[in-house]
Amino acid sequence: MPDILRAVITGGVLLIVTLIIFISCESAGFLFSVDGKVECGGDGEAIILNNNPAAINPTYEELIAFIRKDTTDSKNYIENGPGAYVCADFAEEVHNNAEAAGIRAGWVGVTFVGADEGHAINAFETIDEGLVYIDCTNGRSTQAEDSKPQSWDTVAYIKTGMKYGIIHIERAKSLQYDYYLEYEKAWHEYKVLLKLYNEEVDKYNLEISGKVYTIGSPEEQRINAWKAGLDEQEEILNSLEDEVGNYWYESEYASYVVDNVLIHW
Repeated sequence: MPDILRAVITGGVLLIVTLIIFISCESAGFLFSVDGKVECGGDGEAIILNNNPAAINPTYEELIAFIRKDTTDSKNYIENGPGAYVCADFAEEVHNNAEAAGIRAGWVGVTFVGADEGHAINAFETIDEGLVYIDCTNGRSTQAEDSKPQSWDTVAYIKTGMKYGIIHIERAKSLQYDYYLEYEKAWHEYKVLLKLYNEEVDKYNLEISGKVYTIGSPEEQRINAWKAGLDEQEEILNSLEDEVGNYWYESEYASYVVDNVLIHW
């Protein structure tokens, strides 16, 4: 947290938006969507999964270590043109990289209630934590311009009939869907408290600007008590920041309800 004279949370409050497009294509391919269409990448070419017969299910720790090392999330999301690269391509590359590394992986097509677009992510059957969904799509924009996340690797929280959610892999302390809901609530509480804190700091700075207070005077005591209260608020915000982080990752479909999930192994 910053000095009391100006409160600024490093990284700011970011709204992460995933740009998601499924493109129909006519070429023959290996994967088919729920409605029978060939799954294709942004360039219109069919998604091809390179499976490794020797690949095995990892532990959760091994999976996270691989995702951290894999650089697919650093690629740019390109919606149109000959170099188009969308969520389907991100998921294809993560799958193929994992299989090449000896980790069994799935390519996942997610559809939403009342939406024409779907989303593509990855699935891994870990030997200790069960099925884990991973979303490495870098197709997001942010509200703040001072900095941005260094990684777009997230754990996806999927429950049929509920909205789609993601949490960065470093913050995903549980894989349960209820944890995502609790995390989302904690983040919004943090954001509200941060706003109120910064407003109070502005008032404090305005109050003391250019003034000198006599030691022991009622005014000096009032200012000291005010600063002490701000220090306490800062500690609370530090604690919340340790829990939820500096960034809010949110899919474009965070308000959409998951209709179907199809995993291609």
